[in-house]
Amino acid sequence: MSILGISGMIGGLLCAVGDIFFDLKGKGSTKSGPANTIESNWTKMASWRFRVSILLAAMGVPMYLLGFIGMSRQLAMSNTVLGTTFLIFSVIGSCGGFFIHTILCLFPLMRKSLNKNNIEDAVQFDMFKVVYQAIKIPFVLMFCSLVIVTSIILIIAILSGHLHVPIIFVVINPLGLMLIGWLFRFINKDVFSDLPGIIMPSIGIAMIGLMVVISA
Repeated sequence: MSILGISGMIGGLLCAVGDIFFDLKGKGSTKSGPANTIESNWTKMASWRFRVSILLAAMGVPMYLLGFIGMSRQLAMSNTVLGTTFLIFSVIGSCGGFFIHTILCLFPLMRKSLNKNNIEDAVQFDMFKVVYQAIKIPFVLMFCSLVIVTSIILIIAILSGHLHVPIIFVVINPLGLMLIGWLFRFINKDVFSDLPGIIMPSIGIAMIGLMVVISA
C-alpha cells in the first residue's frame, strides 16, 4: 500500500512541475479568445516548455492513479461504498488529468504556430472557439471528478472516521488547496497570478498519496 502511496506522491509532484513549465507565464499576461483561454505571454514562452510539460504529465498521471488506487483500497477496508465510489471517480478524473493537461499545452503551441504563419486573430479565435466548444463538457466533468468529487469523498471519510489521517487533510487535498490558491489570487492578483495557485491541485493530488502512506 505504501508503494502505491509513494507513487501517488511522486506523480502529483511531477504534474506540479509540469504545471510550472506550462503555466508560469510571468507578469503582465492578458487573457483573450473564447472563455479567456488565450494568454498574451504565450508568445514569449519557449515551445519546448509545453512539450516538456506534456511529457511530465504523461509520467505523472499514471503514477498518481496508482496513489488513487491505493487510497480506494484503504477506504474499502473500512467502507466498501466509499472505496468503490472513490475508485470510480478517480479513474475518470485521472483519464481527464492527462486529457486536460495536454489540451491546455496544445493551445499555446497552436497559437505560436499560427502567429508565426501570420494568421489573423479573428481566424485563430474562431478555430479556438470550435475546439473549446468540442472539449468543454468532458473537460469540466473530468476536472470536477479529479479535483472536487475525490476531495469531497476524502473529507467525508476523514470526518466519519473511515480514513485515519490528521484532520489537517480536510484542507490539504486537491479541492482545499485549489481554493487556497484562488484565495491568494483574490488577495493580490499581481503577486500571486502564477504561484502558488497554478500548482495547488497537483500538490493536493500528491497529498492523497501521502495520506495513503500515513494511513497504511
